[in-house]
This record gives sequence, structure tokens and C-alpha cells, in this order.
Amino acid sequence: MMAAQGVEMDRSTLARSAGYAAHLIDPIYNRLRELGRKRNKLHTDDTHIPMLDPGTGMTHKAFPWTYVADDRNPGSTEPPIAWFRFTTGRGG
Repeated sequence: MMAAQGVEMDRSTLARSAGYAAHLIDPIYNRLRELGRKRNKLHTDDTHIPMLDPGTGMTHKAFPWTYVADDRNPGSTEPPIAWFRFTTGRGG
């Protein structure tokens, strides 16, 4: 996106910026997960995708996990909750 605007940025700068952003939203993520795990019904999906390992040029499986908690019945005021997690394995 930056290159399309004519702005050159090192990969390390972009990665550091993403890390800072993730750190800032971590409390929000943790609260969503905490609230969602208290719900009566929790739906999840762990479809695997190939992930490139830049150091080797090879790919391996990675898992973007999707969690959705939606206990709404007619007339309920409780909002649905969704959160996501990315892992390089199925463990944990």
C-alpha cells in the first residue's frame, strides 16, 4: 500500500508498526475473548492456509482461527462477539 503511494519503507519498519498496533489492541482482544468464552455457544473454525517462510522460501500450514459467540434469542439485547487468532500450528 505504501509503495503504491510512492513511499518506500523497510520490511522491518512495517513489521515493527504492526507489532505496536497489535500491542495497543491486545486489551480489547483479551476482553472480547473473555466475554465470548463465557457464552453458552461458541462456534470456531481453523481452516489451514499455506504460509511462506521468507528465510527458506518454503511454505507450511498456518491456521487463522475464527471464534464467534452468538447466543441471541428473539428479544435478546446481548450482542454477538467475534475474534480471531493466527497460529502456525494446531497446538494450544
